[in-house]
Amino acid sequence: AACCLRLPLRTGCCDAAVCIAVMHHLSTEERRVRCLQELRRVVRTGGRINVQAWALEQEEGSKRKFAAADVFVPFNAQPKFLDRVLKKTEDQEDDCAGDDDGGGEDAADSRASQRHPSEAYAEAYEGSALDSSKGLVVFQRYCHLYRKGELKELCHKAGGLEVVEEGYESGNYYVVVEAVPF
Repeated sequence: AACCLRLPLRTGCCDAAVCIAVMHHLSTEERRVRCLQELRRVVRTGGRINVQAWALEQEEGSKRKFAAADVFVPFNAQPKFLDRVLKKTEDQEDDCAGDDDGGGEDAADSRASQRHPSEAYAEAYEGSALDSSKGLVVFQRYCHLYRKGELKELCHKAGGLEVVEEGYESGNYYVVVEAVPF
């Protein structure tokens, strides 16, 4: 995994970069500008960068409606992609090896084994909840929703980026920029 503020790439090593569904998770303008500067660093002069992020303004009929530019939205995670409970289970098995006294499971262990696995995951992650109807663990994730022209303004603040195209598509604002000399 890499951090969008410190990419593990050499300066100027890429002809192009794509940054989709990343910028709207950065909580401050400083971090947004830093992300664009990092993209500029790894893209050679003359290369292109495509940035797309959620728009505050949504199309007619969209399921997404936002009251403010900075919101928390639910993220539904399938338990198979979460590792906290699996690790705890393996640790517990190691701790209990050889401790069976032949008495069988007690009532609490029996109830726990009958629970849906998603319940254990929801309990293991602070701030999450269980959607028992879907068997999913629900997290609240931060999103900054962009207004028209905001991505272009951030590119100017980052420096070394010339906006070639900007627009709106499928609930997202986007910019295509060219990396120019500083």
